[in-house]
Order: sequence, then structure tokens, then C-alpha cells
Amino acid sequence: MNDTILASPAAFSMDDILRIIDDLPIAVAVVNGDRKLILVNKMACMFINKESDQLVGLMFGAAFGCIHYKDSLGECEYEKGCLNCNLRTTVKDTIENAKGHFMVETAMTLKSIGHRHLRITTQPLELQKEKAVLLSIEDVTKVKKYEHSEIEKEKLKAVVRTAGAICHEINQPLMAILGFSELLIDDVCQGEIQESNVKEIRDQAERLGAITNKLMAITKYKTKMYLGSEILDLDAASSIVAASPTPEEKKK
Repeated sequence: MNDTILASPAAFSMDDILRIIDDLPIAVAVVNGDRKLILVNKMACMFINKESDQLVGLMFGAAFGCIHYKDSLGECEYEKGCLNCNLRTTVKDTIENAKGHFMVETAMTLKSIGHRHLRITTQPLELQKEKAVLLSIEDVTKVKKYEHSEIEKEKLKAVVRTAGAICHEINQPLMAILGFSELLIDDVCQGEIQESNVKEIRDQAERLGAITNKLMAITKYKTKMYLGSEILDLDAASSIVAASPTPEEKKK
């Protein structure tokens, strides 16, 4: 049985409530129906490096230094960048439709701290019979950079595996072409031509063409082990079905 006793709202004074909001470990603001800040906590001030009296009474764009604000006629509304601003549309929807939003991601460029990735949550409020929004803001720029870095690492791995597969696949017919070319040169020096050597060069050149066709027809990502590391499994990844090896190829 849970013996926790919750205090009634009357047990908290307005000063207590404001102090709790001020001490929250996330940036919190209250926005009125005109989309102007009427309250900001310490974390919000620290995020933008301004005092609360520099923020209260201003629209978000002006208070937080959005680079588009000066071009938007002071309304966070009319500049092209504003039309794609998730923060503006989310707050506006919460005010107009009393609809809260949870962890909406957006990106903004702010004068003092540059380009930031933000995660915002809104909750509709009614203060003195006027519509308002409780807005929380989480700066996830570092998280996004880490995610981007991990994605780039995975892309690099894919490139390395693909390059390894290409080298592996092309090297075999290429070595055969070089070998039979040397034999052909010897034949020419001796005043004769071995038809089998010429045909082998042709066959290996056609094999190279088949490899490039497979590369152009990759439809999925499959790997296999080769010399202790993973490379792209070209036959499994390509939509072109590999022909069965000839008896001569099986011997090689």
C-alpha cells in the first residue's frame, strides 16, 4: 500500500509554485494568447544567457534571438523561415485548439548560441480566463550531433565493405587477364597465337562486365566474411542472379 500523502493545492503558495518552476532542470516558459512570454524559469534564462526581465513580454523569436525575427514584422509569422518553424506552429495550435504536443523536434538558429536542435512540449493553460501555453524546451543539439556522427560512421562502414567487395570481385578476373596477357605476349614473340588464351581473356573481360552489372543492380545490403572482415556479398545484394560457375571456374 502506498502511504505517500499528497499535499492539497492550498498547501502551496504562489511563491512556492513559482520557486518549484524556477528550480525545474529543464527550460520552462509560459506563453500567453499573443504568443508573448509571461514567465520563464532559471533554466530558460541560462539557455539563452539572458535575465528574465529581458525575456518577459517579448514574443519567443525576439526573446530568444531567432535570426528570422527582424524580417518577420515582429509577429513570428510572416517571414519564410517562420512558416516552417515547428515551435511557432506547435504553440499556435496549442493556443487555438487547446491541444498539447509532446516532444516535438525543431531546429532554430539563435543569434547568441547559433544553430540548435530543440525538443519542445506544450500544454494548454487558462490563466485568468485567458488562453496560455506551458512550454518546455530541451536542447538536444549534442544528441543530434552524436546521432549524425554514428550515422556517418555506419555509412563509412558500408562504403568500406562495398569497396572491399568490389576489390575482391574484380581482382580475380583482372589477375586472370594479366596472366593470360603475359602468355599471349610470349605466344606472339614465338610467332604463334594460342586461341585458348585469347578466349580466356575475352571470358574474363565479360566476367568484369557481369560484376559491374551486379553493382548497378544492388537492391539490399548483405555482407559476408572475407579475410577476417566483412565485405558486401555482391551476389546476395544484387537482383541479378549469379550464373552457376563452370567446371573450369570451380577448379580455380
